[in-house]
Amino acid sequence: MSAPPKRSTGPTGAPAAAEPFAKSATEFLIAYAAQRKGQSFSAEAVTLAALAAGVTPLDLRAWGTIFIQAARDGHIRRSRVVFPRTMGNQALAPGWEGV
Repeated sequence: MSAPPKRSTGPTGAPAAAEPFAKSATEFLIAYAAQRKGQSFSAEAVTLAALAAGVTPLDLRAWGTIFIQAARDGHIRRSRVVFPRTMGNQALAPGWEGV
């Protein structure tokens, strides 16, 4: 048996097909947060706005790494405000705010 073909990965280690999404999603999130400095917003508000603007991942869970990296880079931080999950079961989730 031969080994499965090795998948091509981009600079972030994600599959190469995910790289264009990661770049456009990061740019979208940074711009969204910059417009809302000091204001709380939900991750789902960003996701829905991005989808409306044509920024679409293969899987919506891909947004998780975008938010984590933006927080590490100092563009956003967790807020004390919680929001109901509109795409989930309405459970409360902590929001973000632009820095």
